[in-house]
Amino acid sequence: MGSELDDDKIMNSVLLECRNLTKRFDNKIVIDHLDLDLADGEILSILGPSGCGKTTLLRLISGLERPDGGTIKLG
Repeated sequence: MGSELDDDKIMNSVLLECRNLTKRFDNKIVIDHLDLDLADGEILSILGPSGCGKTTLLRLISGLERPDGGTIKLG
């Protein structure tokens, strides 16, 4: 059972927030409207077959690529 104070603490500890993230290369959609939150203390694993967008997601988060749509917030 959490209190409002606990809920506020969790909401303030989000380290990464992706909303409606989209990336295309030519006509191929590589990332399609991705929503992702990563909070302090969480561990995230990105799994999938070759060519599914794992590296593209990491490049978007790191700022090496620009998304075609959506937002990325770090903090």
